Amino acid sequence: MTKLRLGLTLTSLVAVALYACGSSSDDAPSGGGGNGAPVASYTPKRCDYAVSLPESVEDATMDGRDVGAEPTPKNVHVSWAGPPSSSFAVNWGTGLDTRLTQVLYGTDPAAVAAADRAGAGVSVQLGHTFIFGSSSPLYADQKARVHEGHVCGLEPGTTYYYKVGGPGNWSAVYDVATAPAPEKTTPFRFVLSGDSRGDPGAFAEIQRAARDAAADFQIFTGDAVMVGANQLNWDEFFQAKAGSFAAEEALARIPFMTVVGNHEALALNYFVQFAFPGEETEGESPDSRGEEWYSFQYGNAYFLMLNDTVTDQNSFAREAAWMKTKLDGLDRTKIDWVFAVHHRPLYTCSNHSPLATQVDLWGKAYDEHEVDMVLAGHNHCYERSKPIRAGVEAPMGSGTIYVTAGGAGAPLYSTGTDCPLEQITEKTRGYVIIDIDGKKLDYRALRNDASEIESFSLMK
Repeated sequence: MTKLRLGLTLTSLVAVALYACGSSSDDAPSGGGGNGAPVASYTPKRCDYAVSLPESVEDATMDGRDVGAEPTPKNVHVSWAGPPSSSFAVNWGTGLDTRLTQVLYGTDPAAVAAADRAGAGVSVQLGHTFIFGSSSPLYADQKARVHEGHVCGLEPGTTYYYKVGGPGNWSAVYDVATAPAPEKTTPFRFVLSGDSRGDPGAFAEIQRAARDAAADFQIFTGDAVMVGANQLNWDEFFQAKAGSFAAEEALARIPFMTVVGNHEALALNYFVQFAFPGEETEGESPDSRGEEWYSFQYGNAYFLMLNDTVTDQNSFAREAAWMKTKLDGLDRTKIDWVFAVHHRPLYTCSNHSPLATQVDLWGKAYDEHEVDMVLAGHNHCYERSKPIRAGVEAPMGSGTIYVTAGGAGAPLYSTGTDCPLEQITEKTRGYVIIDIDGKKLDYRALRNDASEIESFSLMK
């Protein structure tokens, strides 16, 4: 859920005060909506941001004591809503009547595995939970419960072990690593993919590849599911398998940072099941609470995560202005690499043509601020442009490279050949691995069978 700097309700303040003292769920205040305290916004322990919930959810409470049917956590996945070097966020689901919403964590996996509550070497973070329904009348009968915890105050470059749920009903123990301190040039790796809708098995193959590659995080270009308002599609996504490998094995360990695709359609289901930085942006959806577009920094790289699923064309101008503010504030002597991520490609030789307004406004912003790479999907194929500046080819290292990575499961599209600004195109399932080591970037585009499409390096 979104970070917003909002005032807290009296009930929420009581809850936060109790939790900050290290209380267990047995100490959680009661109130309307269950054993946990009702909540609309709160500041998680050790975090420097507030968390706000959409008004359209039901039974929104802090961690409670209720154990209903199906209390075992499912769909566990991690992301960042705060600084990647000192925090992580985790979402998961249970049956409708379970309100256990705790994260037990520490640096000793054996201690975390053995613990049923906070103790020596093991800390607890209490989160929030609620029930939500589909925003579409086609799926009005769907109800689901989601839980969310924000863990802050962590050490940079450190592996933590955690489990979610509550006493007697815990998930497996997973590991997640914090980023290096900001501006550090510690080497890191991320995996890029997008458009998994329609084939969860292909998506699970990429998750297995991300795990095997020891990726530090993932960038996803949208269209995770066929219908964003259909929770059954989301359950298929989070529970995807490739043979005996479950996607959750990667999603619960490797922070997954995504943007909205047109198939998500700004549905409530998308916003309530991911936790991202809340930039307090003026967006298209009343449920987004600022998560339609956001940014984050990892080491010496900066990521702009944008929304091009719009109902108002003026949104492109608003995001361009926001982008300019963000990029103007960067110290490019310390931030070596800048990436922009959104769903629709600005340069493509495949099925969906670019949007002229988006190309004009965002392309100019990328040129002005010398964005290194723009990562998109939407077209179900692999494409990589030549370096581009002001709409024409530029020398390698002096223009923006535009990548289409839309081969994570959706039906594949053919690619054309009459596109002078495209370097390479291929109709294939696949993903990209990007390694950054200080001022060097190594790029590898791979098919799902791990064969190489192309590779190259850039130097600053």
